[in-house]
Amino acid sequence: MITEKKVRNRWIIVIGAILIQLALGTIYSWGTLTIFVSPYLGEVKELTVFIFGIGLLSFAITMVFAGQLQQKYGPKKIAILGGILIGIGVITSAVMNTFIGLFITYGIIFGAGIGFGYVCPIASANKWFPDKKGLINGIAVAGFGAGSFIFNYVIEALANPKNLETTDLNFVSEISKNMPIMFIVLGIVYLALIIGGAMTLSNPPDGWKPDGWNPPPPSEESGISGIEFERSKTVKLSQFWMLWATFVLSAISGLMVIGSYSAFAKSENDLGDLIYVIGAADFALIGSLAALFNAAGRIVWGQLSDLITYKKVMLIMFTTQAILMFLYFTTNENAIYFLIMTCAIYFCFGGNFSLFPTATADLFGTKNLGPNYGIVFTAYGIAGFIGATMVSAFVSVFGSYLILFVVMGTMSIVAAILAFFIKPPKSRNI
Repeated sequence: MITEKKVRNRWIIVIGAILIQLALGTIYSWGTLTIFVSPYLGEVKELTVFIFGIGLLSFAITMVFAGQLQQKYGPKKIAILGGILIGIGVITSAVMNTFIGLFITYGIIFGAGIGFGYVCPIASANKWFPDKKGLINGIAVAGFGAGSFIFNYVIEALANPKNLETTDLNFVSEISKNMPIMFIVLGIVYLALIIGGAMTLSNPPDGWKPDGWNPPPPSEESGISGIEFERSKTVKLSQFWMLWATFVLSAISGLMVIGSYSAFAKSENDLGDLIYVIGAADFALIGSLAALFNAAGRIVWGQLSDLITYKKVMLIMFTTQAILMFLYFTTNENAIYFLIMTCAIYFCFGGNFSLFPTATADLFGTKNLGPNYGIVFTAYGIAGFIGATMVSAFVSVFGSYLILFVVMGTMSIVAAILAFFIKPPKSRNI
C-alpha cells in the first residue's frame, strides 16, 4: 500500500483548489455587477438577471461532461480548459454592448468554463483526503463562496472608480467607458488564478491512502456504502434520485432568499412605507458579509460531517434553514436582525457545497466522484436558474414574501425528510 510519505504534499492540492474556486465564485458577484450592467446595456434588471441565470445553468450542465473528462484526461488539463473558456468569455464581454452578446459571453461561455473548472479540484482533493472529505470539500469550495466577497470590491473599483451614485446624471456615461477595461482585467486575473491553481492538481497513485488511516466500514448510520459505482450504475439507484431531489429543494430555498432579500428589504408595508431604510452601501456590506458566511458555512458544515456523518449534519442544517425561512419575514422589525438572519441563511446555503460531494463520495464511492457529482450537480443548475430568475414571478403568484418564505421553509423540511430516508446502496448489481 502506497502511503503519504512516498508522494507529494497533499495540501498543495488544497491551495490550488482555493485559487481556482476564488475565480469561479465570482459568478456570485452578479449582485454587484448588475448595478453597472443593466444601465450599460440600457436594460432592466429583470431582463439582465437571465445572464446570471443562464450562467448557473451552463455551469451545471457542463459539469456533467467535465466530470467524465477529468476522469479520462486528468483534473489539471480539464481545469485549464475551464480557465481558458472563462478567459475567453469574460474578455470578449468587453466588446459586447447588447443583452444577447453578454448572454452568450458572460452567461453561456463563462458558465461553461466554471463547470469545467469546478469539479476538478473537488474530485482531486477527495482522492487525496479520504480521511477528511467533509473538511476538504468545505475548504476547497470556500474559495467559491469568498470569491464574490473579494471581487465585489474589485468590480466596483474598476467599473465605478469615482464612486458615483446611480442617480448621478454622469453615471451611465462614466461606467460605459470603464466596463470594457473591467472585463479585460477580470478575464486576465481569472485566467491566471485558474491556470495557477490547475498546475497543482493531480490524482494520487492507485492504492494510496494516508498513513494510519483505514476506510470506515459501510453502515446505514454513517451513510457509507463502501462500493464504487460508475455513473451508468449510479443514475439507476433510488439513492441517487433522492440525493438529487434533496439538493434541488435545499438549494432553491437558499437561492430564493439570496435572490430576493434586497427586494424584500425594499418592499413596502400596508401603509406604503419601505420595510427598511437601507442604502446602497449598506446592501453592499450585507452582501459581502453574507458571502463570508457562505464560505464559512462550507467549511464548518463540512468539518462537522467528518465528525458525525453527512446524514446527521444534513438533518441539522436543513432543519435550521427551515426555521430561518419561517422566521425571515419577522426581520422587518429590525435591520440588524435582518442582517443576522440573512447571514445565517447564507451560512446554511454554503453547507450544500461541502455536504453533497461528501454524500456522493460516501454513497457511490470516491473513485468516480467526478462523473457522479457532475450529474448530481445538475440539481443545482435547475435550482440556480429558477432561484435566480423567478423570484419576482414567485412573489407575484404567492402574493407576498411571507408565503414565499413559508414555501421555502417547507421545501427545507422536505429536504430533511428525504435525507433521513437515504440509505447506502448495498449492491453493485443494478
